[in-house]
Amino acid sequence: MYLMHRISHENSASVKLLKEDNLLPIGWSILKGEKAERVLRNAKEMEQHEFRDDFVELGNEINNNWLTARRSNYLYRFLKLDKGDRVLIPKSGELDLCEVTGSPYAYDNPEGIDIGFVVPVRMISMGISRHRYVPADLASKLKYRGTNLRLNDKDIDTIEKMVINYRDEVPFYDFTPTRDSIVKKIHDYLTQLNDQHFEELIKAYMVSIGADVTVIPPKNSNSQKNSSIADVDVKAAFTTLDIVIYVQAKRHTGKSDDTGIRQLLAYKYEEDDRFEHLEPFKWFITTGEFDKNTADIPQDEQGERIRVIQDTEFASMLVDSGFVFKDDIFKRG
Repeated sequence: MYLMHRISHENSASVKLLKEDNLLPIGWSILKGEKAERVLRNAKEMEQHEFRDDFVELGNEINNNWLTARRSNYLYRFLKLDKGDRVLIPKSGELDLCEVTGSPYAYDNPEGIDIGFVVPVRMISMGISRHRYVPADLASKLKYRGTNLRLNDKDIDTIEKMVINYRDEVPFYDFTPTRDSIVKKIHDYLTQLNDQHFEELIKAYMVSIGADVTVIPPKNSNSQKNSSIADVDVKAAFTTLDIVIYVQAKRHTGKSDDTGIRQLLAYKYEEDDRFEHLEPFKWFITTGEFDKNTADIPQDEQGERIRVIQDTEFASMLVDSGFVFKDDIFKRG
């Protein structure tokens, strides 16, 4: 069982008991001796509605109108705690989480404070920031103002994730898991494009990051200067920077071989006067996994190392750049 339980009642004494003696308290100090044993026994043996009826009857016996049906529920849930159960303790701006290590028992109260029952616990997590680690669904549950509340399976799952995030210092509003999910979906989308659309998307990406001249060269064109293996799928000029990026694109699943690398290395001479005066950079973009360490990729004659963008990296670049996907990227005029 997971229970949310407040210790604001007799706050100073309750906090001290929890902190110094590892005892989680509840009130009802008016129930002493046989009366305390009666409710302890009833909580173990009775269903909640039976406990409630006897609790009200006990109130009539001792002429105390505080022993109501509604209040019986709080005491019943507390006295039902057993070894291994966990208790979430809301505090101002924070939460504590503890685990029950024994059975509830009547508390010998020499100081006259209103603490009638306690249960031994051990602390699991303390000082969990409600602002940083408590998501909306659990935050809504914490607004319940009663003494305690039994938590459901969904709450338990949320709490267990919260504890892990607290340990790892990952606030619930951290965007990383959502970003990773978006990147994966975009990567899956890229692998479903045909080669032409993939190149057009890369071209549009280059424009989005500042390229002022972009070209997808015609396929199978005969070069007067480069060898027959030389190939570039996209050219993107950034004239204010005096650079041009040559892209060889492979829409692969699984492994990518070094064909794209060799095609880029063979592209040594620029025949388009719009690009020939610009400093060349070469990118190999593949949706597959390149099977060589990028540190082992040979340099071309100008000394530029090929930049390998593999697997989900291009999808990640699209997300980080704020790229906007539009159908007209693929429409030809």
